[in-house]
Amino acid sequence: MGNRIALWDNLKFFLVTCVVIGHFADRFTDASNIYDSIFLFIYSFHIPLFIFISGLMYKNKDITSKAIFFISIGFAYKIVSAVVERLLGTVKVEFFLLWDGGLSWFMFALAAYTIILRVIEGQNKRYILIFAIVLACFIGYDLGIGDFLYLSRIIIFFPFFLSGVLLQKVNIVDIKNKNSKYIFFAGLVVVIWLGLCVFELDIFYRLRYLFTGRNPFFPQIMSYAPLARLASYTISFVMCFALIMLIPSRRMFLITDMGKNSINVYFWHMHIYYILNKVFNISNVFNYGVSGKLAFLLMAVLLSIVLSHNIFNFPIKQIREQIFLNKKAS
Repeated sequence: MGNRIALWDNLKFFLVTCVVIGHFADRFTDASNIYDSIFLFIYSFHIPLFIFISGLMYKNKDITSKAIFFISIGFAYKIVSAVVERLLGTVKVEFFLLWDGGLSWFMFALAAYTIILRVIEGQNKRYILIFAIVLACFIGYDLGIGDFLYLSRIIIFFPFFLSGVLLQKVNIVDIKNKNSKYIFFAGLVVVIWLGLCVFELDIFYRLRYLFTGRNPFFPQIMSYAPLARLASYTISFVMCFALIMLIPSRRMFLITDMGKNSINVYFWHMHIYYILNKVFNISNVFNYGVSGKLAFLLMAVLLSIVLSHNIFNFPIKQIREQIFLNKKAS
């Protein structure tokens, strides 16, 4: 696996736990302003920072194998989703080859970025970054953009991936450790944004549809949509670097090792949620006041911890072995 950097594994566990919390909260955003605030806060950084880290980790080798790996996981997710739906009693199971609104988009986006980076190898990536941001600021005017070929999210989150690639030669961990005096300011940024998500929700909630990267511009922001997209990018980038400053760089008991298996949590958490909800109706906990709402989110954290165990690495491990180990053997 090479020399892993603890900071990135710590961040990945934190971020994938935020993914699970965000998806749990999304079940009840229509019924709870607090859940709306949690959703808005988490979505401002969790996917951008995950994709930024993926850009940092990008290496220009085994491109075809990596693309096949990501695509294989994406389709495996779709297949498992269809099987789980049928087992839980869904009569008409839907399976869409080239689009969907579920979680598989993330793997197809990583496959696309891997291929794009090979295509633009040797080109002026700083110019391409500027072009990508400008394109993302206007692509929402195309009302047909959305889940087909996962194009909307691929385009909108690409600047985070490319930014990670451009910063590969920068020793972020070393810079972070030498500038620990700025941790207070990083914490202040996070607290201020969280406060705005809670106390100014009516103003900022419209950014939800920009942070998800999935939707075309909606009518309320059409007159200033590119500026709204730039604002969402600014918030996301600032939050990303603030969290990099705040998350410890050292190995953390259990956390660092669990971060290595963040892809397991990504793959299984919604399937397990649907199964648990069907069998035990766990979402009903939400209805028991403030304590119930907290308990429901605590379930998300516990689920992240459990799914980080190696026993949940199926089918990721098998796909990886078939693609990479067999390639080396041949």
